[in-house]
Amino acid sequence: MYSELPPRPDAVPGLWAHQSEMLRTFAEHDDKPDVALELPTGTGKTLTGILLAEWTRRKRRARVLYACTTQQLARQVVAAASRETIGTALLIGPHDQWAESDRNAYEAGEAIGVTTYSSVFNSNPHLKVADLILFDDAHAGEQYVGEKYGVVINRRISKDAYDAVLGAVAGALDGVFLERLRASDPDPTVSGDIRMVLPLRQPGMVALLDAALSKLGKPHRYDFAMIRAGLSSCLVYVTYAGITVRPYLPPTHQNQLFNGARQRVFLSATLGEGGELERAFGRSEIFRLEQPRTSPRPC
Repeated sequence: MYSELPPRPDAVPGLWAHQSEMLRTFAEHDDKPDVALELPTGTGKTLTGILLAEWTRRKRRARVLYACTTQQLARQVVAAASRETIGTALLIGPHDQWAESDRNAYEAGEAIGVTTYSSVFNSNPHLKVADLILFDDAHAGEQYVGEKYGVVINRRISKDAYDAVLGAVAGALDGVFLERLRASDPDPTVSGDIRMVLPLRQPGMVALLDAALSKLGKPHRYDFAMIRAGLSSCLVYVTYAGITVRPYLPPTHQNQLFNGARQRVFLSATLGEGGELERAFGRSEIFRLEQPRTSPRPC
């Protein structure tokens, strides 16, 4: 497919050997629901991902999404695809501001939809389910996915919300620490301290926490909607500066866009060995394709 793309003066002169090998290896495992590809920065990761996405779109005649961590990176992917004469549809920012032509091209499977993690992981995704979703920079996924599945309350910005949630988990905190948290001025001895609370192990605390969080306004209301069904499995991290409520594993199985895809592909600079990707994206098992050992020379 790559050799048949119309040539462009600014396109790369050819694929590196390790890119070709990775693409061939992926084609042998394209039936697996979750696949991770290890391609360190500087080894042509973006082009490999674009070609993989376009190959899938053509082969299956289906919708394909390419998700980036930021809007800037999404634009860079669109530019890189353009240099290879591969069609894309840029779907970033508020959904009501997406170009109608781009939305239609993606929904009809005529172009790769390029979007951000935040458009995939939210309480109401406005993208139609894709056959394949490719996540670029998946090694940073825990930061971008995790923050979508959690309620983060900044004491300075939302003092009333902080006090309400602190009251709900107060029973699990020691008296001296709690007293200092409630003080109007920060105590230097606890300003950097953090406590982790497991509400499920405290009688009645899940109900108290649910009641406190359900009364919060924007933006916490939308954040809470993402985790409310699994609140009993959440952990609460308490500091003087703020409180964070989040599950140990993000409940991505509740996300129709993410869970409804036939396949999810994770492009990562490093795959890790301790199940980091699985924890970050809430998947039980991800098949790994490690970086090929062939030298990175054009072929």
